[in-house]
Amino acid sequence: IFLKYNPVYKQEATTLWETRLDTAIRSVPYLVTNHYTRGKEIFVQDEANNIYLVSGTGKILWKRHLYEKIIGNVTQVDALKNNKLQMVFNTSSFIFLIDRNGKDVTGFPVKLKAPATNEISVFDYEKNKNYRVLVACSNGAVYNFEINGKPAKNWEFPKLKKNIKKPLKHFTCEGKDYLLGMDEDGNIYLTDRTGKNRFQVKGKIRLS
Repeated sequence: IFLKYNPVYKQEATTLWETRLDTAIRSVPYLVTNHYTRGKEIFVQDEANNIYLVSGTGKILWKRHLYEKIIGNVTQVDALKNNKLQMVFNTSSFIFLIDRNGKDVTGFPVKLKAPATNEISVFDYEKNKNYRVLVACSNGAVYNFEINGKPAKNWEFPKLKKNIKKPLKHFTCEGKDYLLGMDEDGNIYLTDRTGKNRFQVKGKIRLS
């Protein structure tokens, strides 16, 4: 028989591992793929706007300071088409593309002409890694960038009536591409890949 008594007993931790950051976590933990091992790692931002990449065993691989909060999700892309993954995301003022070592990819960060009102949308229309990165801004414009950070050619999305807060969506119907956006007043924008109107929606959608 073994009997243990401790008057200041507290429950023992049952976590697999624990990692302490500089301050409280601001973002959700994003699971990202290590392109070497194909295992999962954790990308996270704290209240001081530091971003971290944490290994699957809880080791902090690197830390980097940003000046703003990340808006929305973090998406992985193969920007260089070499089977190595980078992370693309945006803050209010910039679009970032960073490698797994926390370094900026050439051409980034991209400075936006006005504060972003939504998170970026990343589209790969032909599944050939020719990505497009779309973001709406407070000046009533929707911007479209290639994955090298340069503005996409022949882009002419209509002037927004109100800010778009949700990410833009892409779908196909009968072989045609559609980009879909909805502003905070319920106006619908339905365009082709170049931002030209495909269909003029007369009504509005009431937001929940």
